[in-house]
Amino acid sequence: MDGDYSRDAEAIRRQVLLALAANRTPGYHYPGSLIGCHWPRIGEDDLDAVMPEGPQGRNVDGTANLAALFVLTDVALATAARLKVERGARQATVHLHAQFTGAPPRGELKAHARMLGYTAGAATRQAMTAATVYAGGVPVCHADGTFIQLPPPPGVTLAPLPWQRESGMPITPLELKDLKPDEKIVMRSCNSALRRADSQRAFIEHFWGVLPVATDAGARCTVKIRPQHSNRVGHVQGGLLLGLAAITAAAAAPKHPQLSAIASWYISPGQGRALKITSRRFHEGRSFAGVRTEIRNADGTRVLEVVSHHAA
Repeated sequence: MDGDYSRDAEAIRRQVLLALAANRTPGYHYPGSLIGCHWPRIGEDDLDAVMPEGPQGRNVDGTANLAALFVLTDVALATAARLKVERGARQATVHLHAQFTGAPPRGELKAHARMLGYTAGAATRQAMTAATVYAGGVPVCHADGTFIQLPPPPGVTLAPLPWQRESGMPITPLELKDLKPDEKIVMRSCNSALRRADSQRAFIEHFWGVLPVATDAGARCTVKIRPQHSNRVGHVQGGLLLGLAAITAAAAAPKHPQLSAIASWYISPGQGRALKITSRRFHEGRSFAGVRTEIRNADGTRVLEVVSHHAA
């Protein structure tokens, strides 16, 4: 085994176990803990959220995986909306849009997000937020989103997020002998992903199961839902949903490898046995391609609708 790969595998296993330990404290979600997302600054109307550079969230070319990038983006946008609501409130993403600059997302990523205000004149009020994600001080993408408050599912008691807690003890990785059944599933997924990772597909693609295959009209992907996909109420985390869609959409436009812009509309929770992702090109020119992507649960329920723009 290559020395660098061995060190990366050791670091990945440690981070997977550290995220499992963090996930035992209610209030946050596993995808955010896995990528190490944290908040070095929380202001009255704005904040900074950071994803440290780490092998668990990298593509084989060293750039941040789109799924990890969108987890960070969604977390930052949602946190900005939470600045004005009670601690521990449940929120749901309604819409998320991102415009990419073309700068590569390498190294530590930092998102600066701010609260814009609320919509008016409709039955449900939406919080509006905006963010810019930077790599090495250079903007990678500009994003905006809308969020609504929802009651927690029956039997679920929500807790404050990490930045809302008064204090916290340092977290250490779990020991393998202490893993609970759901945590053992995550660890088996980790070990399988490490065995399957190669020069074409990185650990994170196997771990989150985003391995699209080409079709005549675009691409498709089936993702088995496991505990490593879940938010704090047991549904697939919203930023991760968008990342899965974006990666599948990119596979549908191989002649246009740069994701230029993406817009998404959240319809219902991702839950059940699996997600079925279908991407279809609706335009393919010399400079740009347009792709429409939908995610459905295994029972056919529509989860997410996405339109993306890809540049040659």
